[in-house]
Amino acid sequence: MEIEIKIRLPSEEDTTKLEQVFGGTPFVSENQDNFFFEGVHKELIKSQLVFRIRVIEMSGREPVAIAALKGNAVLIDGIAKVEEEEEVINIDIARRIIEDPNLIPQAAESHRLLKKIVERIPCNDGYIHLGRFKNVRHKYHWQDYVVEVDRTTYPHGTAYEVEIESTDPEKAKERL
Repeated sequence: MEIEIKIRLPSEEDTTKLEQVFGGTPFVSENQDNFFFEGVHKELIKSQLVFRIRVIEMSGREPVAIAALKGNAVLIDGIAKVEEEEEVINIDIARRIIEDPNLIPQAAESHRLLKKIVERIPCNDGYIHLGRFKNVRHKYHWQDYVVEVDRTTYPHGTAYEVEIESTDPEKAKERL
C-alpha cells in the first residue's frame, strides 16, 4: 500500500518558492514519460485498476522503465492511499509495448508483474493506449522525508504538485 501526501500547487512561481525552502537544488532530477494501457473493452478500468509504464531519464544515466499496477485508489484531504505494485521492465521491451500494446501478453511470459496483469484481468481482444503525460520530478531531502516536486505536462497545460510518501501521513502533512 502506497500512502502519500499530494498537494497541488497553484503556479510555477509557487513551486519554485517551495523548492527554495527544500534547498533549491534537488538531489535527483527525473524526466518521466508515463504511458497508460487498457483492454479494448475497458477491462482494467472495470476492475478499478490502472496499468502504467513509466520511462525515466536522468542526466548521465541510461533510461529506466518501470511497470506499475495500481488499484483501489482513495484521495481524502490530500492523503492518497493506493494499492501499488511496481517492477523494473527491460527498456527495449517497454518501448516495444509502447509502440504496440498488443505485445503485453508476449512480454508477460518473462515478466512477473505483466504476467500477473494478464492472468488477473484477461484482455482477450487486445490492449490499447489509454493516455500519456510527461513529468519533470525533482527530489529533495527535507527533514526525515524525501519530497518529490512534480511539473506535469498535459495537452491542456501544466500541473504542479508536491508529494511525500509516509507511513504517518498526518504527521508529514502537518510538518509540510
